[in-house]
Amino acid sequence: MDSDKLNIGNVDFDKDSVLCSKYVYQNGQKLNYVFLVGGTKIMFPDQEAKNAGVSLATSHNNEVAEICAWFNNIKGLIIEESPRKGNYYIRET
Repeated sequence: MDSDKLNIGNVDFDKDSVLCSKYVYQNGQKLNYVFLVGGTKIMFPDQEAKNAGVSLATSHNNEVAEICAWFNNIKGLIIEESPRKGNYYIRET
């Protein structure tokens, strides 16, 4: 695994995209909570897919920074949007 990656619940993240993470057990299922740079919060159960991942980028629109996030192959994903403007792209294969 690349040293710049962080794996949480079988989902790959860029290390610099994650502020913090934790997990809880609810009804016998492990749920991962991840707080991303820019204020987006996500929750998901441990994944079986080996190609699940999250990527973040910042774009500037009229000098206002916007967060762009790509979520790939994450089953049961719940997203709590950032208070900052952003774009979210979800892909399941």
